Amino acid sequence: MSTFALAFPILFIFHDLEEIVGMRIFLDRNAEMLQKRFPRIFYHLNGATNEGFALAVMEEFVLFTLIALAALWFNNQLFWNIWLGAFSGVTFHYLVHLGQMLVLRKYIPAVATSIICLPISVYIIYQCFMILSGDGLINVWQMLSGVAIVAGNFFLAHKLTFVKF
Repeated sequence: MSTFALAFPILFIFHDLEEIVGMRIFLDRNAEMLQKRFPRIFYHLNGATNEGFALAVMEEFVLFTLIALAALWFNNQLFWNIWLGAFSGVTFHYLVHLGQMLVLRKYIPAVATSIICLPISVYIIYQCFMILSGDGLINVWQMLSGVAIVAGNFFLAHKLTFVKF
């Protein structure tokens, strides 16, 4: 398990750097199409700033790094299950980007790194699940708490996206 622990924040930041670079450019270049097809979403996202988005990514990166370090430091069932759940939640987020691309029928920032990170993440999740289940250490509720941490943090990160400096 410890072999994979730091893959979580590394894959996350690799993926989100693509989003930081391209998010505002994408919104500006596709404003008209987004406004016509998804007015509520466009109205909401149009207030996002690069600085706020970078702050949100930094906050998430710190959280995910702390989860990985806690799993390594404490090295027990609770923290490994939380780590696995949180890592799974972020992996699901790669699928969301692929779905967004299909709905929009065009490339969006985050797709290239989603395509790279998804198979790696699925492999890691599978390997870690096999390790934990082989040792009888899988606890679905603990894993779901990791997913809940990622999901709950998404709302904080989303609010940070609109911070103006």
